[in-house]
Amino acid sequence: MTRRLPVVFEMSAVVISAAVLSSPVLASGYHLGLQSVTSVAAGNAAAAEAADATTIVSNPAGLVHVEGTQIDTNLFVIKPDIKYKNARGTFSDGSAVSGPAHGNIANTAQLVPQLYFSHRLNERWGVGLGVYIPYAARTNDSSASVLRYNVNKTNVKALDINPAVAFKINDRHSLGVGLIAQYLHAEVQKYADFTPVGSAQSGIPPAMLHQRAPGAFDARATVKGNDWGYGFNAGWLWDVNDDVRVGVSYRSKINQHLHGTARWQPVGKYARQYAPLFAQFGFKELEGAQVQITTPEVVSVHGMWKVNPQWNLFGNVSWTRSSRLHELDINFENDKAIDPVHGATSHTTHIATNWRDTYAVGVGASYQQTPRLQWRFGVNYDQSPVRSSSTRLSTIPDGNRWLFGAGAKYDVNKKDTVAVSYAYLHIQHTRMNQQDDGAHVSSNVRGEADYRSHAHIAGVSYTHRF
Repeated sequence: MTRRLPVVFEMSAVVISAAVLSSPVLASGYHLGLQSVTSVAAGNAAAAEAADATTIVSNPAGLVHVEGTQIDTNLFVIKPDIKYKNARGTFSDGSAVSGPAHGNIANTAQLVPQLYFSHRLNERWGVGLGVYIPYAARTNDSSASVLRYNVNKTNVKALDINPAVAFKINDRHSLGVGLIAQYLHAEVQKYADFTPVGSAQSGIPPAMLHQRAPGAFDARATVKGNDWGYGFNAGWLWDVNDDVRVGVSYRSKINQHLHGTARWQPVGKYARQYAPLFAQFGFKELEGAQVQITTPEVVSVHGMWKVNPQWNLFGNVSWTRSSRLHELDINFENDKAIDPVHGATSHTTHIATNWRDTYAVGVGASYQQTPRLQWRFGVNYDQSPVRSSSTRLSTIPDGNRWLFGAGAKYDVNKKDTVAVSYAYLHIQHTRMNQQDDGAHVSSNVRGEADYRSHAHIAGVSYTHRF
């Protein structure tokens, strides 16, 4: 067997890499920030308001400001749009990947439900429970795309179960704390090129085979992984006077140890012929993989000013320690040949994301037009953790984001309230020009593309008081 053969197998390892990377995508680049319809309508700036049970997420100290017992249900419909153009893929032999150079990897509407419960025990104590989806990402590209070896399909969701309790120290100060149990599921599909196998068997250079039979040596891999992680959130609220309230909240880091499997399916005409050779170099038909990820902590400072009986103004500044995702190591079940001439093997793929700490700023307002009807609007700026095109990955075409929100809240009666919101999310145009290399399990294929991304987000909520 020639020394070119393991290059094919190294390509396949990137599939598992993409599955792992889907987790930090959600932690920052695709963090939803859609826990409350009324908050989104105010540009996610109303954490100090503590008007309903959704305060469990933004600041659990607010539970002592929510009267009685209530259930708050929220439903969001997200229509993302992530288009790319000018895409190119380059194999390690210098030849170009064939396929369409443009596409849309996220154009399917998604439903995101959230559910909250709160109960005021007495004048000093309040408790609550939140069950919500903090992170979600779904992409699906054409199987013939020029970027099919970088990313083809992703589907990742996180579910948080967040019980919380709050205590009112005195008329001006309150504290709250909650526990977070987070379940994370990730599924990724990618394509791998096994042309070097055909080259080793036929003696025809890979570059020539790429031209003669593009896609004939393709294989498809589906990777799934999941884990439970645990953390906490806490908050403090201070009523400076009857018109001004300020607060601070904290969400802890959460350690996730994802366990997954990779399942391979040769789809190209010639890839099916050479599939039995893969296992000889450590690439089994079904293989396990795992990675340790620490999602970052978040600190938020927020305030509210009751200007008059009709107007409230909101503000929020948050900081996220995204640099915790500076790099990732994916550990595979089997050692793989990366340089058989010198006997070198590896069971690890190393990914240097080089992410930075980020901040977000939101401002918003509410206007009480009648005793029952309130209008809300706001804007939020969220910095991207990605530093440059060289560290931007095809599964994370993230850029700085602007969210523009508006909505209304209507008290049907003393027990029932409905709210609606609409938000437009604009993501800065970005470029990906990423080359993974080094002495580890890697495809060493360069991917390039220009991305334009945005999303339309509609929300509706219903609150019932007992």
